[in-house]
Amino acid sequence: MAVLSHRDEYPVIDRVLEEHGLLTFALAHDLVMDHNDGDVPIRQISDLTGLSSGMTYDLVDAIYAIRDFDTTASSPETYTPSNVDSDQYDVDVTEE
Repeated sequence: MAVLSHRDEYPVIDRVLEEHGLLTFALAHDLVMDHNDGDVPIRQISDLTGLSSGMTYDLVDAIYAIRDFDTTASSPETYTPSNVDSDQYDVDVTEE
């Protein structure tokens, strides 16, 4: 894999290999490729590989940089209560 030749530039690659093994790294790599296609969310990569969410985000960033993928596609959109329109959700709340 061409990605492995960048181990010195991206320490997360070595961390994944040392802590989880080559098979997990290969699975994560394939899932990141699917993520780039829009098929797999980052949370699912973490769940399927057993990597922590932080390590998953670091690995996604590294692979995106190495593969020269569009980095805006890997950035998740984060919502906070202040930027979610409460009228957007039609929730029927009744008190008893």
